[in-house]
Amino acid sequence: MQTLRTPLNKVHHDLKAKIVEFAGWELPIWFTSILEEHRAVRSRAGIFDVSHMGRIQVSGENAGAFLDRMFTRPAQRLAVGSSQLCLMCLENGGILDDLFVYRVDGEQYLIIWNASHSQQKLDWVLSQKEEFPDVTVRNSTLDTAMLAVQGPDAIHLKDMNRLSQLPRFGHAQAKIAGFDVRVARTGYTGEDGFEVISEAADAVPLWESFTQQGVTPCGLGARDSLRLEAGMLLYGQDMDTSTNPFEADLGWLVDLDDTDFIGKQALQAANKWGIKRKLVGFQMNGREIARTGYSIYQSGREVGRVTSGSYAPTLGVNIGMGYVPIELATIGTDIQIMIRNQLVDARLVSKRFYKRR
Repeated sequence: MQTLRTPLNKVHHDLKAKIVEFAGWELPIWFTSILEEHRAVRSRAGIFDVSHMGRIQVSGENAGAFLDRMFTRPAQRLAVGSSQLCLMCLENGGILDDLFVYRVDGEQYLIIWNASHSQQKLDWVLSQKEEFPDVTVRNSTLDTAMLAVQGPDAIHLKDMNRLSQLPRFGHAQAKIAGFDVRVARTGYTGEDGFEVISEAADAVPLWESFTQQGVTPCGLGARDSLRLEAGMLLYGQDMDTSTNPFEADLGWLVDLDDTDFIGKQALQAANKWGIKRKLVGFQMNGREIARTGYSIYQSGREVGRVTSGSYAPTLGVNIGMGYVPIELATIGTDIQIMIRNQLVDARLVSKRFYKRR
């Protein structure tokens, strides 16, 4: 399969970014260093090319009803100009993806989902549309670009300060650097900021309009370390189709009362009978870093697996997330991580490792 490139691909190469393949896309992992870019977002502002994220337009008189069937939270209750995070599950309750739903107008919605397995997810959505013949589903990913401008200074940038009244998860049409864009007050870093969707042809001058104001170009590496500090899950690592929302501590994204969505019966049963494992956060006691896939031990017995782990630049400690039996999933519990054939001490802590002021 041919590797996809965002409209900013040449810009990334011109800046001599470290380029990797991610979810079928050629993307920058860093421009200067992960540490420098991470700190820029926490202290000032950074810009990410997130054009690889899927952008799916759903429209029609019954578009809301269709999405209520597909996702774990009702889309029809959204006000125009608002959005929400929700899950798309299989019949067995396994998580197919976590995603944002934007309500653009009364009969039009925009879905933003992860780049991984995007075509399979689109095929899944289309396969469920038979009862909703009036609904149109269009993949606009390749026709558009998406930038994330994140950090405490984001709101003070030119053209962005006019959006200061936009609430969290709110979105609106706006003009930035003279271009018509959709701006949402959303992000994946734990900081205030915006995500900007534009026509693909406008991506380069939009990017330059921010970098010329001193906004730091950032890659996937800093995006991952920032989201982990903020306790945000990464699909494919911290959850997947073998995980249900309650195990992933995402029960707050499941509405078991209002709609009959795919997977509801399985999740009702899981909610009733309880779960056997749960995603937890942990902090290493020393300098060792727990990586994805490392084994978690307790009292000399293997009890789980690390799903994400890294150095936390803002906190100066090593942190991670992983699944352990529900009876161990209590903050303060001592565990060990097997690192290079040695058990290293760690302790369970809140997954919200970092909270912005």
